[in-house]
Amino acid sequence: MCFIISIVSLILGYNFFVSGNMLLAVGSWLVSIFFIYLMIKNILYVKKLKEKEK
Repeated sequence: MCFIISIVSLILGYNFFVSGNMLLAVGSWLVSIFFIYLMIKNILYVKKLKEKEK
């Protein structure tokens, strides 16, 4: 889910940037960066959890 939201936000941010609306572009990019951060954090947490089980 985070991956889909981040991709959609990146695309929206690019479209807003091309149309000249910088405020919405930066907002969309920030949302995208936030969800990418959550995704990476979750991947590292699950990896650490699996290593702990072994």
